[in-house]
Amino acid sequence: MNTLYKLSVAITLLAGFTSCDNFLDREPLAQVTNDTYFNSETNANSAAIGMYRTMTSSYTYGQTMVIVPEFSAEHVTHTAVFPEYENFKTHSVTANNPWIANVWQGTYSTINAANNIITRVAEMPENVITAEKRAQFIGEAKFVRALNYLFLVRAFGRVPLKLTATTEDENVAIPQSEPTAIYEQLVQDLTESIAALPEVYETTEATKGRATKAAAQALLAKVYLYQASLTGDYTKAATTAAEVINSEAFQLVDNYGSIWTSENTAESIFELQFDDQTANTLASVTNNNPSLLFHAKDSSIAMLFEPKDKRRDFSVARGIREVGEMEQVYFFIGKFPNATPPSQNLPIVRLAEILLIHAEAQARVSNSVSDAAFSSLQKVLTRAGVAKNKGDFTSVDNFVKFIQEEKERELLFEGETWFDFCRTGLALEKYDTVDSEDQFVYPIPTAQRNLNPELEQNPGY
Repeated sequence: MNTLYKLSVAITLLAGFTSCDNFLDREPLAQVTNDTYFNSETNANSAAIGMYRTMTSSYTYGQTMVIVPEFSAEHVTHTAVFPEYENFKTHSVTANNPWIANVWQGTYSTINAANNIITRVAEMPENVITAEKRAQFIGEAKFVRALNYLFLVRAFGRVPLKLTATTEDENVAIPQSEPTAIYEQLVQDLTESIAALPEVYETTEATKGRATKAAAQALLAKVYLYQASLTGDYTKAATTAAEVINSEAFQLVDNYGSIWTSENTAESIFELQFDDQTANTLASVTNNNPSLLFHAKDSSIAMLFEPKDKRRDFSVARGIREVGEMEQVYFFIGKFPNATPPSQNLPIVRLAEILLIHAEAQARVSNSVSDAAFSSLQKVLTRAGVAKNKGDFTSVDNFVKFIQEEKERELLFEGETWFDFCRTGLALEKYDTVDSEDQFVYPIPTAQRNLNPELEQNPGY
């Protein structure tokens, strides 16, 4: 049995089976076996919940997919000096770094869980599943597949584009696809998801924690933005983001910190659900507690904000720790306050990011700092208590750069800044140890190249 297939089966069976009544309840494993897995709507629903749960792993959104890009953005540090993390800070990552291997494995595990649903649910007889539920589960899986491939294409560039469920005897030596082809597939997946997904589920928890029509649309706006860095066409990013904004289904919350101190707020479009049984590993080690491992690099992170910016003191919180017989001030990550137990949800797509995507894309489309572009930016700034006038921006380039820096402040510690700065080349200006676009992507993990001889190493590694 090949490694990827065994991993797929294990994840499918162990990720957590769920009843139809509650998004987070689990059924005993003995009730559902691999042989009878896709013979009812209940089991297909369990497969969908298991797919979401793979994203709570410490190899994925439970830690690595967030914290690794934050090291690359020079936002965070570790309480001890471990080379595997320091290499991201200095942009000198090697192909045998364990964290790129972990995130590759974790992300492809989720993709394979999604592919299983897309393949197997489509094969289910009509008498065991309704057309509505069949479309929903496949739509959810295509959303999750797109979300994870968006990470991979931004992190590694050319990666294998696997769109079918892995079978026991399959040859998994798959060549890499170009980013252009990957983005085209993401657009297709999300377009089909928008057509298939419901607007709401039975509960707020499920609506925020499962893919919805709006979540797919918002993610598509983000995909279009990154795709535009290759095509130069920002029209679809601007239009799609505007549709999400103009729906008025989501609102910026007044209190920025409540996005994380509460769960599933009005601002959240898609939020990964954690609970007492499904712990958020990152929350347990970034909080101001004895288990602290990751914290803000130093006081320079707080200086990214204007003094009166309401986000600063929440995002970059001051703490005290004992070093020997001395007390030392340090700055920790304020966006993970719920560490006892570590049940912190993770907002993955929220309205503020869509507003900033719209602001940039609309300015590029109109080739001006238009009223529409500035209005989207101003909504985010107003919530933060930061005053800017449209006349402060003398060119589109100046405006776009400010938006990227504003995204850094708004999305600090959310795993986005590094990819965003690489998207436009701003990383070459921001980081002293980045002197080549080759460093915009990580190396292909050595372990994966040993398993798959079709994989070619990225230039510069």
